Amino acid sequence: MDMTLIGGAAVGLVMGSFGYVLVRFGLRPLMAYRQLKRRIEELLKTATREKALAEETRETLRHAAVKLQDLLDDGLPVWYKLALKRKAERPEEAVRHLQTLANCREPAAIRQRTEAVQQNLRL
Repeated sequence: MDMTLIGGAAVGLVMGSFGYVLVRFGLRPLMAYRQLKRRIEELLKTATREKALAEETRETLRHAAVKLQDLLDDGLPVWYKLALKRKAERPEEAVRHLQTLANCREPAAIRQRTEAVQQNLRL
């Protein structure tokens, strides 16, 4: 076998492995976070239009809070969490407010928690 062919295969294997690690542990969690933020923004728009939250909306808010907490605990890289902190984005606080929002009954409390989530996620 030609050494050029073996060297090319080794370089291709290394580059492919690096690409996989970059996408799997870098880009995929970032895209999931951004997509979840957009989904939460849509949910908050729905919540502000309603006088009282429907049970389906409450369940969706709880599910979004759990997904965001899971992403914060296991998914996002440390460097991205630091970047969020530098941008004054506090998703941990947003999770707390989302969970409280899912249990709110009063329109004023719903509006207050919605504003808090928007402020913490910088929506």
